[in-house]
Amino acid sequence: MKFIKAHGLGNDFVMLVDTNVPHSDLSNLSRKLADRRYGIGCDQIIVSQETDGIIKVRFFNGDGSEAESCGNGSRCIAKYLMQQKQTKTVTFETIGGRLNCKLNDDGMVTVEMPTPIIEVFGGSQGLGHLSTPDAVSVIVGNPHLVCFVDDVSLVEHYGEGLENHPSFPLRTNVDFVKILDSNHIELKVWERGSGITPACGSGACAAMVASFTHNKVTDFVKVSQAGGDLWIRFENKKLFMTGPAVIVFSGKINIFHHENH
Repeated sequence: MKFIKAHGLGNDFVMLVDTNVPHSDLSNLSRKLADRRYGIGCDQIIVSQETDGIIKVRFFNGDGSEAESCGNGSRCIAKYLMQQKQTKTVTFETIGGRLNCKLNDDGMVTVEMPTPIIEVFGGSQGLGHLSTPDAVSVIVGNPHLVCFVDDVSLVEHYGEGLENHPSFPLRTNVDFVKILDSNHIELKVWERGSGITPACGSGACAAMVASFTHNKVTDFVKVSQAGGDLWIRFENKKLFMTGPAVIVFSGKINIFHHENH
């Protein structure tokens, strides 16, 4: 099976493009490919299939669960597809919505994200004591809980519990944010199904929107994470994410259909 390895700010992916894998096998295959000792190793698997000119992209976490969307992954698959097609734009469908992507002159990729769905959590949900101002639920194709803290590393202690909080029956990504100034925030994310990652693209979008909702930032913000920076613009209810995408290598892997990897 052919694959492409890519990363966005260290958030890494194994991409399968137009590979014929039975739908029923994708969850199991994702767990095997994501394994850093017995597989290739990655945070998520990206499966892209083009049929009659329509590109459908699916995202699978390291635990085999399917995600509705992925910001860093979207930039990576978009860059690969644009390079293959020798074009500056590409549009594809995800469970979380349609994404329009553009390759910038500096090699970075801009993605127009789904219109965010925002809900400010009052203290009544039992989350308020963690977050000042109140935590915000933001859906940007996939679900995020954004908490405002003085120390973003606290997500390492609270992330798993909040991911599985009863308020989120489908589980949630957990984003801990520190406001640095009106154009700059710091972020650390516990990703649903993957745990702590160096960076999260959809999390950067959710964190910026939540900060904007509380009037803490302007409509254009640099979001700094362990893996690097993303730039998020939110104007007229349109949300744009810009950042790097790196195609690292491609190769072939033998997939064994037995229990011991």
